Amino acid sequence: MGATSTAVSFPNVDRATIHIAFGVDANYFRGMGVNIVSIIKNNPNLIFVFHVFAFSITKDIECRLKKLENNYNVLINVNILNKQILSNFSKFPCFSQHSLGTFIRILIPNLLHGIVDKVLYLDADILCMGNIEELISIDLKNTIAAVVTDEIKTTVTTQISILKLPHSEYFNAGVMYINIDNWVKHDSQNKSLNVLTTRSLRFADQDALNVVLNGHTTYIDKKWNFRYHLIDFLSSGEKIFNMQEKVLFMHFTGPVKPWHSWCLHEAKLNFLEYQKLSSWSDMPLDKPHTARELKLFSRFLIKQGRVIEGIYWHIVYWWTKFINLKKQN
Repeated sequence: MGATSTAVSFPNVDRATIHIAFGVDANYFRGMGVNIVSIIKNNPNLIFVFHVFAFSITKDIECRLKKLENNYNVLINVNILNKQILSNFSKFPCFSQHSLGTFIRILIPNLLHGIVDKVLYLDADILCMGNIEELISIDLKNTIAAVVTDEIKTTVTTQISILKLPHSEYFNAGVMYINIDNWVKHDSQNKSLNVLTTRSLRFADQDALNVVLNGHTTYIDKKWNFRYHLIDFLSSGEKIFNMQEKVLFMHFTGPVKPWHSWCLHEAKLNFLEYQKLSSWSDMPLDKPHTARELKLFSRFLIKQGRVIEGIYWHIVYWWTKFINLKKQN
C-alpha cells in the first residue's frame, strides 16, 4: 500500500544551501515562523531554504510567511498538500485519532526526492540556540538519518520492549537530518505508513519511523534535540532555565508551549525575543481556553505562590467544565 502522489512545485534551488523542512497545521505556524527566525539569527553566515508542508493555509499566514521571506532574504517554499495523499490510510485508527498534520514528516523526504540531497526536518515547537554547522557537516552517506535518542529512563526503555526493536535504540522524531536518496531506497515512507495500519502504536508516526529505521540511523548528541517538557518544570514550581550543558535545538515537548500566555516560565521570554523579530510580532500569546489549560494555569500559579490568582483560575476551570458538561447533556 502506498501513499497517493501529490503535485508539489519547487523553484530552482542550489543544492549547496541548507534545506530545512516543516510539516505543520493551523496551531503551529506561529511556532514555526519564530523557529525560522531563531535559525537565521543564530546562523548569519549560512544560506537556507525553508520548505513548509501543510494541508491548508490561510491568507493571513501566507502574508506573514511572505513578509518573513522578504525581511530576511530567504526562500520559504510553501506546499499545500492534497489530503487525498493519505486517503488509503484514513480508515485506520492511528489516522483518525491524530491530526493529519502529524503524519506530514513521513511524506517530506519523498516529496523532496530529486530536488535536494539532504533535508533537516524540524518540529515547529523548537528554538535554535546557536550555530548548526556541526550538524550539517555530519556524513550521511551510509545512513538514512541522523537522530537523537528519546528519554532513556522512560520512553526509550518502554518503546524498545513494546515495539520489539532488534537494535536497542529509540529516537525522538522532532529532529531528523535525512539522506533523501537512502530514505527512498529503503522505501521508508510506505513502510512507515504500513506499520501505522497494522500495529497499535503509542506514539503513532514516531513509533512507526523507529520500527522502519531501526538500525539505519546515526545517533548524535542530545544538544541537537534537547527536550524541555515545560509542564514538568511548571508543575514543580520551577520557572527558570537551569542547564549546565550546551543546547543547540531546544524542543518544547508536551502540552505547554512558550507561545502560551499561561506558560509561566522564562522560556516564554526567550520565545518572545524571536517573535518580536518575526512577522508574528503583532500576535498576542494564546490564552488558556480549554478546561485542561485552565486547570494547568491555576496549578502553575499556585506552585509559584500566586495563590489568589490560582484560586480564581481554578474557579474559571470548574465553570468551564460545568458549561461543557451542560452542552453535552
